[in-house]
Amino acid sequence: MPHGARDRILNAAEERVLSGGPAGLVLDAIAADAGVSKGGLLYHFANKEALVAALCERMLHRFDHELEALRQADGGDTGAAARAYLSSTVTHEGKPADNSAQLMAGILATLGRDSPHLEAVRARFAEWQETLVGDGLDDTTATIVRLATDGLWLSALLGLPQLDPDLGRRTLRALRDMTRA
Repeated sequence: MPHGARDRILNAAEERVLSGGPAGLVLDAIAADAGVSKGGLLYHFANKEALVAALCERMLHRFDHELEALRQADGGDTGAAARAYLSSTVTHEGKPADNSAQLMAGILATLGRDSPHLEAVRARFAEWQETLVGDGLDDTTATIVRLATDGLWLSALLGLPQLDPDLGRRTLRALRDMTRA
């Protein structure tokens, strides 16, 4: 199996989730999209659940990496982690910063609510909360910023009406201002 096959499989699976939702996660089709045999796919991922769990972990890892890069670019001042959380999660208009909400919706629909793989998601959210609270802001402000940010992102995940761009910009400005206390 050539180097990079695992990433090609994950990329193909991610594209299928984004374009067709959980129904798009057909192992034969993912293998064909990735340019591997189904046996090659199963070499890397024993079953669909393992593939979806790897997609979830990769998405969380990307988010962690983005958070750290933005926090470092901010200079590490008080509130830098909260500002990074805001920037990596939603745009200046209050819309999802990337396709993570759509991808997570597909992952959650595939895994189901009681999957043990969701423990990784729950643990990561707890870690992010601790990071924001430990960033020099008071715990109430850090929590408000995280919950508001999560709410904007979850609205996209659930397909709820999004903020109009002007209200989104004002909301994000108010949240950023809170991080500069």
